[in-house]
Amino acid sequence: MKKICVFAMLFAACVVAEDKIPASGKEAQPENHSYTDAQGIKWTIRHTPFAVLKLKDSDLAAPAPSQANPMTVTDLGDSFRFERNYPFGHNVWTTKKSELNDAEKGLLDVAAATITTEKK
Repeated sequence: MKKICVFAMLFAACVVAEDKIPASGKEAQPENHSYTDAQGIKWTIRHTPFAVLKLKDSDLAAPAPSQANPMTVTDLGDSFRFERNYPFGHNVWTTKKSELNDAEKGLLDVAAATITTEKK
């Protein structure tokens, strides 16, 4: 059902889109032009193999904000517990402070502000 809705929306956008690029349009990237109409609305025109798409800038998806620090480090006294969320699971490992490798030391530097101490 989602595929049908997406296809219908793309088809409708193709039908509504003009085949011409306005004279005031500027090429932002190859096959992508942007311009502002008389009402002040910003538009993006994309050339696809099938048609010309005319989209409002407000309709374009904003990039997802990246998570600043997906790593959690917990100080266990004589060792550190590292936890990291991945798209397909959760990874947890523990390393003694005296046996930290360069990668783990780098992770400690990045996560220095968020290190928590666990009480036993």
